[in-house]
Amino acid sequence: MRIRTVSATIFLLLAAVGAAFATDFAVIVNPANPAKIMALADLGKIFKGKTSTWANGRNVTIVLREPSTASMKFVIEKVMGVDVEQGKTILSDPTRKSASQVVFLNSDEEIVKAVETNPTAVGIVDVYSITGGVKVIKIDEKQPFDPGYVLKGR
Repeated sequence: MRIRTVSATIFLLLAAVGAAFATDFAVIVNPANPAKIMALADLGKIFKGKTSTWANGRNVTIVLREPSTASMKFVIEKVMGVDVEQGKTILSDPTRKSASQVVFLNSDEEIVKAVETNPTAVGIVDVYSITGGVKVIKIDEKQPFDPGYVLKGR
């Protein structure tokens, strides 16, 4: 009887921990940004510093959570196609050859506010952090919650 109780408790704890990391992400931009859709590969080029400007010629500003957070591990692996250590190195490199500035913030709310006030910013946040002050762009022609959306957390 006691073993069942302990097993059930462990199962519930593991389920809760798994749910904590099961986040659906959205790529957000300032409403003044003309971008509406982007391929995941193009977003990866921006993150890797291979693309540094928007179609209108303005420099991109990347706004993210610290790369060492659990949620960013998933984002780095999906968007950049590298492991978290390589992603941290690329994003944090002070000698990035691209003109893309990378800003790390402590919360999704801070990221949303930064994107709201910067027309060249792109950020990735939990879908439940989105406000009316930002615009969600489609990735590979899909919105968050669409079947097959690539930034759906585990």
